[in-house]
Amino acid sequence: MSLPPELQSALLGRRMVFLRGRLDDAASNSAIAQLLLMGRTGAGEAIDLCLDSPGGSVGAALSLYDVVRTLASPVSTTCMGTAGGASVLILAAGTSGRRFALPHARIHIVEDATTLDGAGPGQLSSQAEEVARQHARWRAALVRHVAHSGAQLTRDLAAGRWLSAAEARDYGIVDGILPGAPR
Repeated sequence: MSLPPELQSALLGRRMVFLRGRLDDAASNSAIAQLLLMGRTGAGEAIDLCLDSPGGSVGAALSLYDVVRTLASPVSTTCMGTAGGASVLILAAGTSGRRFALPHARIHIVEDATTLDGAGPGQLSSQAEEVARQHARWRAALVRHVAHSGAQLTRDLAAGRWLSAAEARDYGIVDGILPGAPR
């Protein structure tokens, strides 16, 4: 989902990136551009990446993950609403100690379905192999951040397990739960 330009500009000035909606190539490219800009203009200064995404493209997630993990600036990730499928990796990619969920956030551990282009038989087989490799890379990256074994993660992915903010903290996807504002 695209933000109005004036809001996006205000968020950039505060070193915040907001990723909301399906994680596709356009959303990933927009977030990557913003992160790279902030990484260049204030190397070492913290960046906040706020997520509310049901998931989407594993390839888009891997591209964004690589950028988050290679920036010189620490990246704080916060789930605001839902992080599901491919976007769970982005939530887990934040700098250790800076990965958060809001109290009522939901995290859905599930592998996003991938569609193959209607190419010829030889190309379809090649595409299927690449999709399988991408999903394997996504799972391998995610298992590096969680407090469970690859076998447990695989079982939970197959079951499509939903986690509360506290369960996501215990699972190792986030480090803490941001408290609500005092009333």
